[in-house]
Amino acid sequence: MQNTPEKKPHVVIVGAGFGGLEAAKKLACKDVRVTVIDRTNYHLFQPLLYQVATAALSPADIAAPVRAILSKCKNMEVILAEVRSVDVAAKKIKTTDMEIPYDFLILATGARHSYFGHNEWEKLAPGLKSLEDAIELRRRLLMVRKSLMKRRASP
Repeated sequence: MQNTPEKKPHVVIVGAGFGGLEAAKKLACKDVRVTVIDRTNYHLFQPLLYQVATAALSPADIAAPVRAILSKCKNMEVILAEVRSVDVAAKKIKTTDMEIPYDFLILATGARHSYFGHNEWEKLAPGLKSLEDAIELRRRLLMVRKSLMKRRASP
């Protein structure tokens, strides 16, 4: 007897980075329902962020739509949302807009840079973990370049 979709175990994966996508790929086309939740609709290839920051690559070159990556199997659902809390006792993920029940939970939320309690350092030493970080660094680098070009052009 085959399981109905409601009876299949529901695996929720929070995060569509390397860890979350690898978990989703391992569960692809298996006899489980998989929901991937991420606050962006793309998977970011972080090792190339420096190339975006130095204007060697476009942000689109290192970001791939999560739905396209996981589109081959029917047991996948991708939700664009930010997780606000996890109710472990009730086995529910709470986002801004909804509650999502789960049987199994994989938290693969990644990491952010840390200034070890010195957040004022961020102005002088920005991190490089997101597209926004890379674009801000690119902006700063291009502004410095522009400033240097002006100095050279001045008599």
